[in-house]
Amino acid sequence: MLPYLGTIMIVVACTGVVVGFWCDRREQYPLHGHTATIIAVAAILFYAVQISWVDVATPVTKAMIVLLVIRLLTPKESRDYLQIFLLALFILAASSLVSLDLGLGFGFLTYLVLMVFAVILGLVLLTVYVTDKRLAMPRRDFYKLIRVSLIMPVVALMLMVVFFFVLPRTRHPMWNFLNPGGMAKAGLAESVEPGNYARISAVKDLAFRAEVAELAPEDLYWRVLVLNQPDGNRWVRVQPPDESSRPVDSKRAEKLTIFSGARSDRYLVVLDRPATLSGVRYRGSDDIVYLARSKLDRPFRIEMLSHIDANLQVTGTIDRSFYLTLPTQISPRVRQLAASLVDESASDSMRISALAEFFRNQQLTYAQDDLPGGVNPIDEFLFEKKRGYCEYFASAYITLARMIGLPARLVGGYLGGEYNPFGGYYLVTEDAAHVWVEVLTGDNRWVRIDPSQWAVNAETSLNSRRGSSLSAIQKIIDSLNYRWTQSILLFDFFRQVNFVRETRDTLRKLRSPRLDYKYGYWLVGIVCLVAIGYGLKQFKQHSPEHRLLQKLHRRLRKRYGDDMTFSASGLAELAERYNNEDCRQFAKIYQGAVFRDRPLSPT
Repeated sequence: MLPYLGTIMIVVACTGVVVGFWCDRREQYPLHGHTATIIAVAAILFYAVQISWVDVATPVTKAMIVLLVIRLLTPKESRDYLQIFLLALFILAASSLVSLDLGLGFGFLTYLVLMVFAVILGLVLLTVYVTDKRLAMPRRDFYKLIRVSLIMPVVALMLMVVFFFVLPRTRHPMWNFLNPGGMAKAGLAESVEPGNYARISAVKDLAFRAEVAELAPEDLYWRVLVLNQPDGNRWVRVQPPDESSRPVDSKRAEKLTIFSGARSDRYLVVLDRPATLSGVRYRGSDDIVYLARSKLDRPFRIEMLSHIDANLQVTGTIDRSFYLTLPTQISPRVRQLAASLVDESASDSMRISALAEFFRNQQLTYAQDDLPGGVNPIDEFLFEKKRGYCEYFASAYITLARMIGLPARLVGGYLGGEYNPFGGYYLVTEDAAHVWVEVLTGDNRWVRIDPSQWAVNAETSLNSRRGSSLSAIQKIIDSLNYRWTQSILLFDFFRQVNFVRETRDTLRKLRSPRLDYKYGYWLVGIVCLVAIGYGLKQFKQHSPEHRLLQKLHRRLRKRYGDDMTFSASGLAELAERYNNEDCRQFAKIYQGAVFRDRPLSPT
C-alpha cells in the first residue's frame, strides 16, 4: 500500500498516530469542532476530484487516512472510538484492492487478525468505560478477556480458508474497476532501429516467469513478435502474407506455463516454437505471433505446448519476395560486401555458411555502449567500430541475407533466463530482451539463426544472461512469492471448478475398510472410554456453585412443574414469584458468597 500513498501521506499518517497518542495522554488536542469539520470536508473534496475509472481505491483510501488522522487529533467520546475502529477497518480493506503480493498479503492477514482482536477488546473496554469511567478491571480478568478476544480472529481465519475454496467465483473479478491500474512493463519495442541510441541500459525489471523443466541454454528463445519490412533505417512489422506452417525437426515437446505481470503491449510471450496455447483470448498470425484481444493490464497466465529447437516447415505456398525487400539506404561498402560473399549459383546452405564465416572473421564485439550511429549505422558497425548489441548483429545479418537472395525476417523476444530449482521455473527479466533472425531455406523451412553468437565475447556477454545472479535465499523468497501468486491471486473460477472436481474424485475413491469383529469391539470400547472421559471432564468443569444452582432448579421444577424457565430470572425474582421463604434464604446465602468471592461451606 505504501508505494501508492506517496511520501507526504505516509508522513502525515505516522505523525498523526504519534501526536494523537501524545494528545490522549495530555488531554490536549490541536483540533476542535468546526476546524476539524472544515479540514475533513476539504480533504474529502480534494480527493474526490482525483477519482477516475482508472483508479478509485487510492484516492478513497487517502481520504479515509486524513479522516482518521483528524479523529486522532480531536477530543474523543465513546462514539469517536467506534469511528476510529471503523475507519481503520475500511483502510485495511482498501489495501487489499491495491495489492495482494506476498509481503502485502501476509501483512494484510496479520493486520486483519490484530484489527479484529483490537476491535473486540476495544468494544468490551469501551462498554466498561461508558458505564463508569472510574471502574478498574483486575489483571486476572483482563488476561481472561484477552484470551477470549483471540478466539474470534482464529475462528475467522479458519473460516476464511474454507470460504476461499467454496465461495462461488465469477469468470472475471467483480471489483477490478476499483483497483488502481497495474504498473505495466515497457515490453519490447515494436521496431528495431540500430544507431538510434549511443548507449543502452540494462533494466532488471521482471518480464515473466515460465514454469517448465530445466532446458539447455541454447533452447531458451522466448518468441514475442516478428519484424518483416524495412522503413528507412528501421525494421517494422506489417501484416505478413498468408502462409501455413508446422514445427519439424523438434528435439521434444514441453508443456509449460508462463506467468506475466501487466504489459503495455498485447503481445504474448511463447517458448519457440509453440504448438498450442490457452489461458488468454488471442489472435494468432501465420508467422507465429500471438496478440491478446484485450489489454494486458493485469497479471495473467498462459499454458502452452512448445516444440524445442524446431524449424518451421511451410506447408503451402509463400511469397518469398515479401521477405526480400531491402532498406532504401545501403552503403557502397555493404553492397560490395554482399556481392563478394557468394555467386548467383550458390545454394541456400552455401549462402548461410558464407554469412556465418564472414561474421566469425569480422571480430565483432557484443557491447551496449560506444555504439555506432550516423546515417549508415550498419556500415559503421561492420567496418569501423565493430561493436554493438543484438539489434546491430540481427539488422546487419538480415540486410546481407536479403541482398544475397535469402528471404529473412527479424524475431524479437527474450534470450535465456535464470532457473529457480526451488520453484521449478525460469525467471526472465527485461534486460534479456533479444533479437535474432529466421531464414527461409530452399525447402521452405524457417531456420533460426542468432548472429550475436558469433561475437568474439559471446561466451561472456550472452551466456551471462543464463548465469545465476540470485543467491539461494533470494531464490527461495522468489519461489514463495511465485507460489503465493499462483495459489492465491490467480485462483480463478476455472481453478475452483478443477479443485471441486479433484475433491469429488478423491472422495469417490475412498472405500470403507472391512474390520474384523474383534477390531470392532475394541473400537466400540475406545469410543465408550472417550465418551466417559469427556463426560467426567465436563462434570469437573462445573463449579460447586453451578452444581448447587442446578440442584435448586431441579427441586423447583419438581414442586411447581416442569414448564418452569430460569434463563432470564434471578434468584430473588424466583423467590418473589413463588413466595417461597426457603428460596429467599438460599438467594441471600448464595449471592452473599458468590458476589463477594467467598467459598461456600457445607453448612
